[in-house]
Amino acid sequence: MLTLVLADCTMRPTVDKIDNKQSDPHIVHITLLLANDSILAAEHELRTVVHTRDNNVFTIGPDVDIPTRLSEFEDMILKCTQGIGPKGINYGKKTLMEVLNEEMGVKIAMSPRGVRKDPVDIMSRVEDYVVVIGGFKEGDFINPVYPWADKVISISDRLLKPWTVASEVIYSYTHSSLE
Repeated sequence: MLTLVLADCTMRPTVDKIDNKQSDPHIVHITLLLANDSILAAEHELRTVVHTRDNNVFTIGPDVDIPTRLSEFEDMILKCTQGIGPKGINYGKKTLMEVLNEEMGVKIAMSPRGVRKDPVDIMSRVEDYVVVIGGFKEGDFINPVYPWADKVISISDRLLKPWTVASEVIYSYTHSSLE
């Protein structure tokens, strides 16, 4: 099982809207579209957790149909915060470290500061993984992700968008060794 954690996201749901002046909901939206349409999600081997800088936590099951329109996605997120979201999404308030400490598996943080490795070379389908990806446009994690991680990995010499990193991780786990 792969648990993909999109961490420290700059998505700020308010009572009636997503605050787009201080938010980048498209980062979360694109990443979830990609994740939940993956082969791994279809095999029920993927779980995605979205953690915002305001400690909103959304756990998205592999069967959740992510709306393709950003406005509909934002409506779905707001409904989750009001307790009326779709089946398959759990919402709560937790710190990132509380979320990460509940997860079981090999702990990997994806970062340009990490050791350059191809994820397919370090993953195996016989193990569970918790992979943390930054859900922000620029900067670094605001939580102590690096000390938590067993490995800090970089997959490119250039800075990649969160959804690109997610796609590489999902692909790598999908096609990693079964032994």
